[in-house]
Amino acid sequence: MGLLVLIFAVSDIVALLYISHIFDSVFPDPLVENSKLEIANQYIGLEDLYKSGTANASKLNPILIEPRTIAQVFRDKPNQLAPLGEHEHMTELGTIAPREQHLYIDANTHTIAQFRAVDFGMEDCSLVVILPADGEPDEGDIPLKMTTASTLVVHALDTGVPLDIRKLSWRTKPARVKEVASFVPRAGEETFATRFPCEWASLHTFEVSCETECLLDVWSSHNGTWGIYIYQHQTI
Repeated sequence: MGLLVLIFAVSDIVALLYISHIFDSVFPDPLVENSKLEIANQYIGLEDLYKSGTANASKLNPILIEPRTIAQVFRDKPNQLAPLGEHEHMTELGTIAPREQHLYIDANTHTIAQFRAVDFGMEDCSLVVILPADGEPDEGDIPLKMTTASTLVVHALDTGVPLDIRKLSWRTKPARVKEVASFVPRAGEETFATRFPCEWASLHTFEVSCETECLLDVWSSHNGTWGIYIYQHQTI
């Protein structure tokens, strides 16, 4: 009897190991594998159509695009991972994870923001910072925190794949390619940073830091539009 129980136990363990192997091989980490896939072109033929001159595009206003990924890395803590779910909280229905954007910069904290251009024919982009007025509450009644005359510096980063925020730190962030902007944001205003070409489906990743000692801390969610964004402008 004991031998029979042992045989069944070993069989169950082997079966579980085999199932685990199948899932690991057939269903790999989507954040890793999907990032390598080319995005299907749903605009087939449109470029040739507009180049032919037989069709004219309607006039379109710029489209505001929020970052797909935005997170902080820490110069004084190079191995510390980017924070996740800072405003997650428990309710009777379970864990609530608000869709939020956090732009935070100080002497040791830089913000990494990654955008994807999403539309054909809107392939001229501008990077902007939009801030509430002094004293105006943003997400969760948290006020804007900013030192006056804070000069921000923006670098383009070298990556063509989506960032895995679970592994993002100062040590693992993509390398800088070049400085693309230096500007002073103003409370209650939209401040232009830089303009750049943005082919549809392309990724654009930026690192925002202080030129000298400074502080900028602003939250945003679906209830407001504060922080760092890009506009896509019409090119057809």
